[in-house]
Amino acid sequence: MISDLLNWFDKNQRNLPWRHTKDPYAIWVSEVMLQQTQVATVIPYWLKWMERFPNVRALAEADEQSVLASWQGLGYYRRCRMLQAGAKHVIQSGIPDGVEGWLLVPGVGRYTAGAIASIAQGMSEPLVDGNVGRVYSRLRGDDSNYEQLLKNAWVWAAKQVPTERPGDWNQALMELGATVCTPTKPDCGNCPVASHCVARLTNRTTILPTPKERAQPRRLQETLLVLLHEGKIALQIAPAGGWWESMWTLPKFESQLSLESMFPEFWIENLGTFKYSVTQHRIEASVVLIRLTEPLIDWQFFTPNEVNQLPIPSPHRKALKHLQIHGIC
Repeated sequence: MISDLLNWFDKNQRNLPWRHTKDPYAIWVSEVMLQQTQVATVIPYWLKWMERFPNVRALAEADEQSVLASWQGLGYYRRCRMLQAGAKHVIQSGIPDGVEGWLLVPGVGRYTAGAIASIAQGMSEPLVDGNVGRVYSRLRGDDSNYEQLLKNAWVWAAKQVPTERPGDWNQALMELGATVCTPTKPDCGNCPVASHCVARLTNRTTILPTPKERAQPRRLQETLLVLLHEGKIALQIAPAGGWWESMWTLPKFESQLSLESMFPEFWIENLGTFKYSVTQHRIEASVVLIRLTEPLIDWQFFTPNEVNQLPIPSPHRKALKHLQIHGIC
């Protein structure tokens, strides 16, 4: 099976930019960006990131605001902050020479450690992500629940990873899951290991792996406030521990009633609504505008050009686009 999959990978692998390097830092960045983000989205971000922060020292010594701004649009910003924290750790302790060392780096878990060690450093280390877990489930016919399946997949992956070309093997497993052994409508006719697949032999490819139980979404409403004074927009740094930690955000209120009680003397102009999601939260946001006669000391005010240079989460940028829609600025 190993030779079948590696031969298929050699002929069919996608031409991804991080596959043209063995630099542990570059591969580390790619793996972090690829968490919960599609490959097509990641490619331009990775290219720009490597140009802006070409090595681990450049990232470690960069201003946090510039790092967040470069990440802007990828979402899950904690990944970005942990990546920089990890870079600072590596500058102090050196590039790890194995999985155990990588696991000491902030933000690096078992999967990322295995990916860097095998792909960049040629070590015979396993990895399991969603794609590998799905391939394993179908190959072995494992119908365990999600948590048990992952445990079983790690045991299987550790036994399968070869000493020769371990990085290519791991990438081949992930590539197979991403392009052939997909969540729905797997392309079994073009699978290089179909003859080894228990799910195919037992006609269970469409029901394996057993779906993960998903939490019910939590629905929220919020009001995003655009405070405008002499053409400048009010923003504030999001507090630690929140969704947008260290990024610039619009003031937020849970309801417009609390907003009206805080600004009773001002005319509140409704600019529109939109919806967005964060993890299991489904948020309906209202955008309202208040034109101030004097700036407020609790907020900092920026021109539209300055706003464009700041790290601002995508939902808040979407709210600010309502100014253009209404021809305000």
